Amino acid sequence: MAKTIVGLYDDRATANKVVNDLEGRGFGEDHLRYASNEKGTRSTYEVDAKKGATPDALTGYGVPDDEANFYAEAVRRGGSLVIARVHDQDAETAADIMARHNPVPFGERDYDTYETDADVYTGKQIVEERERYADQAQARFQEIQEQLKIGKREVVRGGVRVHKYVDTDVVEETLRLREEHIDVDRRKVDRALSPEEADAAFREDEIELTERAEEAVVSKEARVVGEVAVGKETNYREETVGGEVRSTRVEVEETGGRGATSGVTWVEVEPALHKHYESSYKGKNDYSYYEPAYRYGYEMGADKRYRDRDFKTAEADLRKDYVKRHDEGMWEETKDAVREAYNNVRRAF
Repeated sequence: MAKTIVGLYDDRATANKVVNDLEGRGFGEDHLRYASNEKGTRSTYEVDAKKGATPDALTGYGVPDDEANFYAEAVRRGGSLVIARVHDQDAETAADIMARHNPVPFGERDYDTYETDADVYTGKQIVEERERYADQAQARFQEIQEQLKIGKREVVRGGVRVHKYVDTDVVEETLRLREEHIDVDRRKVDRALSPEEADAAFREDEIELTERAEEAVVSKEARVVGEVAVGKETNYREETVGGEVRSTRVEVEETGGRGATSGVTWVEVEPALHKHYESSYKGKNDYSYYEPAYRYGYEMGADKRYRDRDFKTAEADLRKDYVKRHDEGMWEETKDAVREAYNNVRRAF
């Protein structure tokens, strides 16, 4: 069964490199299709961008219906499209070659609708379109640090409210009051007056008597009998405050991968591994059967965890890890391939 592998690239030059790499691995006219409206050296497998890169044409090459609009619109805007129609056993190889050149992931850009009647982009528009998406090619990780800000704020801790009320009480006291009354007592008397008394008796005379009495008098006088003083006292105290702050660090760790630490790429080392296959495995299985083992040995040989270990001292750990990914039988069958790639990469240090 055949599989369709698709790679979209921003420029023709990169797409041409992909095609050359695919050709180097034996893929040819029966497998490859190429579409681009950017000016440049045409590829042997290139189709007309206006007719051969429409959604209908792309589905005819095996591109899924739900992806055809995206890739057709990308070509109209200046992208370069590489399509490889390969057998199942070659699909991983073709996909790996395309992945090395950083293709634009499907759906990453707003190319959902193919504008059928729109003209293809001019050279100037293509440049503007690339600049528009240039930043998306970079993964950005921010280093963030929290800062602790310490200050003061006034808060209400409590207080008092003072009310003044007027209370009325009845105060009573018993007084002893004095009253005067005049009594007139007339009595009959029969007595002779002496000449002196007679002279005095017939002189006119008058006396006045006044009756007096005491009465209760009530008056009020406001007197201060107590005070309530309300005030505030300000005190100061020292308090140590703090808290945890977080920060992020971005550490970049080199891994083996595609020769990141070894200085040798997979493309550079693979010809030697093909020769090893020809001498050791040819006639048993195709190269694609042993390629995962070669790749594993290549990646582990470049991994800094094994930098100071030859294959013999690292074999136990490599076997344990390899079996997790495959099975016990595959290790015994392909161990020589792992060893060859491992040693080949280490010789590049």
